[in-house]
This record gives sequence, C-alpha cells and structure tokens, in this order.
Amino acid sequence: MKLFNLYFLFCKISLFTFGGGYAMIPLFQNELVTRHHYVSLDGFANMVALAQMTPGPIGMNAATYVGYDQAGVLGALLATLGVVTPSLVLTMAAAAGINRCKNSPLLQAALSGIRPAVLGLIAAAVIFFAETSVFAAPLNNLWQHTQTFSLCWQGIVVFAAVIAMELTWKPNLIITIASAGALGWLLGLA
Repeated sequence: MKLFNLYFLFCKISLFTFGGGYAMIPLFQNELVTRHHYVSLDGFANMVALAQMTPGPIGMNAATYVGYDQAGVLGALLATLGVVTPSLVLTMAAAAGINRCKNSPLLQAALSGIRPAVLGLIAAAVIFFAETSVFAAPLNNLWQHTQTFSLCWQGIVVFAAVIAMELTWKPNLIITIASAGALGWLLGLA
C-alpha cells in the first residue's frame, strides 16, 4: 500500500506544480515533512541539496531519493514514475491540441495567470533556503515572537562568497558548489 501512496503522492505534487523543480520545493516540504513525515526538516534540506547536485531534474531526483528511502528500489521507481506521469500525459495532450488553441485568448489569459503563481512558488523556495542557511531561527517564528531573531554568520559568509565568485569569475556550477561546500566545512557549518 505504501508503494501506491508514494506513486500518487508524487503524481499529485507533479500535477499541481507549474514552473519546474524549484516550484515543487514548497509542495515537497508540505507533503513530505509536514503532512506525511517521510523526512525531517533537516533531512529535507539535505535531500534538496543532494537533488540539486545530482544530474537531472530536481523533482525527479527528490522523488527517487524519497521513494528509495521509504520503500527501496521499487519505491524509487514508483515515486519517479509518479513525478513523470502527469507531465507525460499533459505534454502528449497539449501536443495533440496546441495548433488548434495557440491563439486562444482564454489560453493566453490562463498562462498569464500561471506566471505569478510560479514566481510565488520559487520565492517560497528561496525563503526555505534562507531559513535553513542564513537565518538561525525560522522566519515564521519572527512573526510569533517565540524566538529571538539572529543570523547565521557562516551562512552569510558562504552566500557572499558565492555571489562574489559569480559576479567576478562566473565559474562552472560544479566549482561553485564545491567551493561553497568547502567554505561551509571550514566555517563549521557541516
């Protein structure tokens, strides 16, 4: 039964996400951490980091990781298929009807409405990463005044170093990730 739950969970996430892997991150967090408790918040941050470093789309990598963690190889396969199925079906349906509807004002209006939603989901992913790397207390606690606001100086140093590297040298992504990881390790973040 858990296998089918994994498949349908990732189908649902994939079906209701527009904008790619980064837009999936808030839905992944809600479903995997908050709702089903498949991974802890720290485990989720590690999963997202691993999914980013692994070749391939972040959504598929995350689904494969969680599926394997929960139900082995078959779980990884079904979770990955769950992420792929809605996109495959919708792409085939869109390809069949795209020429008939491409100039439709209704379709253009729908796409115009989807763009801000995608931007909001990506902004939520940025806030998640900021909470787990730059801020020492979760941002939602700031509004409840349950914890004192503080910054993680090591996270700020790594962030500033990566920005400086990108603006100055524009290095390969692998060099950027390796440098950030090494600096984080040196500063005691790992």
